[in-house]
Amino acid sequence: MSLTVIDIDSDYQSLIDNKDFTAVNFPIENAVKIYGNNYDKLKDKEKLKDEIENIIGFKDDHLNSCEAIENFLVFTYYLLKKNDKLVVFTAGLSYESIDYYIKIMEIILSRLDNRTLYIVKNFIDINESQLTDLYIHINKIEKEVIHDFMKNWLIGFKPKDEFFRYPQYLGKIEFETDDYFEMFSFILSDPSREYDFYFLNKNNSHYPKGMILINNDSIYLGIGVNSINEKYLIDKLSEEYQQAPIICNGTLPY
Repeated sequence: MSLTVIDIDSDYQSLIDNKDFTAVNFPIENAVKIYGNNYDKLKDKEKLKDEIENIIGFKDDHLNSCEAIENFLVFTYYLLKKNDKLVVFTAGLSYESIDYYIKIMEIILSRLDNRTLYIVKNFIDINESQLTDLYIHINKIEKEVIHDFMKNWLIGFKPKDEFFRYPQYLGKIEFETDDYFEMFSFILSDPSREYDFYFLNKNNSHYPKGMILINNDSIYLGIGVNSINEKYLIDKLSEEYQQAPIICNGTLPY
């Protein structure tokens, strides 16, 4: 068995191009997709979950969480039973879930012979748990407001994800793209659609994280700030938007 973890900035293209490897969850046509119909149509999911729990030696509530981590654990195990070499992209998992996924896969691989798993960790070296999130709530969706926020506050930021799908986590896929502007246009074309966009810039020492959350026919424009800059940025947001920002620590603003 072999498990190797590499980050998003590493050169993993050779693994995807290698015909001996099965690419999983990448935004390319020939990759196996974990979300959507592939997992929904997977037969004997309960049997696979029982097998995983027998291997790891304990009951794992993640396997019935109806969250992304369930899909990743069960579907990766299913693929490992049929393929010798996998390379899996962790887009869609939180940092905490990525760490848990790696932990469980290490145990599973120890029980499977001649298997190789590369996990491409969708991670940039920003410790989000140390940031305070500041949000401005706009009670209606206005494209110009979003555009101005991106122009004034998110210059130099890149999307945290490389691939976007709607619905964002679970359910039958209606739209998917590797262009977040296309996803913005899709989401904003129907006021009933909701989506969370996250951006990162590890070179921005004041606030390395940005957020645009579209929820319940309104928008939340956010930045994740370092503590030393918190008061200054609260004042700056308050002045620009004529309201005090919502202050969140590890929670959503709604």
